[in-house]
Amino acid sequence: MTAIKTLLVLSTACLMLGCNTLGNAPIANDSTVSGNVAKQLAGDVPLPQGAVIKQQDTLVMGTGSTWTGRLSLAVAGEPQSVFAYFRDSLPGAGWTLTSSSFSKLSLLTFTKAERIATVQMQGSGFGGGNEVLITVAPAVKPASPAGPTSRP
Repeated sequence: MTAIKTLLVLSTACLMLGCNTLGNAPIANDSTVSGNVAKQLAGDVPLPQGAVIKQQDTLVMGTGSTWTGRLSLAVAGEPQSVFAYFRDSLPGAGWTLTSSSFSKLSLLTFTKAERIATVQMQGSGFGGGNEVLITVAPAVKPASPAGPTSRP
């Protein structure tokens, strides 16, 4: 009987711990990006070391190279350096840069296989921080052009 009670207590404890974490990444609070968290959440999208994931504004569905959703980050550093990090790092992970614009609100667009990624970045103005939104979604295939229609 004692073994059953012990097993029940351990199972409950594991279940409670499982509700509060996603692998090694807390899901209830913002978390600083480490190699483990970056691989788990962003898969094939490189994230800068030390970036803070804003959990409340983040929604990731799927894992690895098939995830879609939005990552909200706070990234320290000069806006030009953060922009250059994403511009230079994503092609190394197999993404193709299709457009970029650097300004107060910067935007980078990438494609990879059947997905599109946008990196939107805005300097916060306080302490050199940057708000970064990374959105990854399936690419929309253009509709095939309709052939000539005949009218009766």
